Amino acid sequence: MTVSGSILGNPVQRLEDDPILRGAARYLEDLALDGTTHLVFVRSTVAHARIVNVDTSEARAAPGALAVCTADDLDLANLQGMMPPALNRPPLARGVVRFVGDIVAAVLGETRAQAVDAAELVVIDYDPLPVVTDAEAALADGSPLLFPEAEDDPSVLEGSDVVVRSRFLNQRLAAVPMEPNGVLVEPGVPDGGLTFHVPTQNPNGVRDGLAPVFGLEPERVRVVTPTVGGGFGAKSGVYVEFVIAGALARRFGRPVKWVETRSEDMVALTHGRGQIQELELGLKNDGTLVGLRGRIVAD
Repeated sequence: MTVSGSILGNPVQRLEDDPILRGAARYLEDLALDGTTHLVFVRSTVAHARIVNVDTSEARAAPGALAVCTADDLDLANLQGMMPPALNRPPLARGVVRFVGDIVAAVLGETRAQAVDAAELVVIDYDPLPVVTDAEAALADGSPLLFPEAEDDPSVLEGSDVVVRSRFLNQRLAAVPMEPNGVLVEPGVPDGGLTFHVPTQNPNGVRDGLAPVFGLEPERVRVVTPTVGGGFGAKSGVYVEFVIAGALARRFGRPVKWVETRSEDMVALTHGRGQIQELELGLKNDGTLVGLRGRIVAD
């Protein structure tokens, strides 16, 4: 079936096809700004632990190392995302790591190779805590709590005449786009603000998420999207790596670039689904929706 004026049944000429097929498309890795520095992260190798000590002395003295920062060095607010406030994640782990890949330190270097070499000199002393290895088992009494301050609202279905219940299983997936995640931050533009070059699927959402983190009006945060080498939904939001890169660009007054490695992609880029959903929908007899309560076990 063909519908006039619609994409339904009609060929669509995509604007990006020509430069991609000619090899003329410009991705984040193709962008270069004068004076660009390079950012590498030191990530937790354990799933749950107290951070006893982070020794950055050798890393700070490494050739080409401009900065080695922990949560004590960068006073960054928790990232305000779509999760409940109690679950919001600090850009740099404060006192506790909660998953393999949690960022403990950020290393800024004159070159990417120098930043990588310096990052390998950071020594972290962990005090292991009980880990969560099974999402449903984590609900048992006495199981480890990663966010003990989070609470439920038991009253959401009060006043319902009918409650419909169902259970859904949704498999876990990793997007693994051909181009990994990354950011290039340019300080001072526009008007003393920040410009983020990000391969994102949602530039306006990234701008609106980053502006309050830096205490800036949205018009002083510019998000420029180069060609995006795949996203599949995982490149839709604000990542803590963007926040750290922006803070360091501000501090040093130089562009800061970070591009994920493939192994980082598997622990740092958002995974999808991995949920066991038990949903309850409350309704009045006239069909009015009263509330929706979800018991979602997410991996």
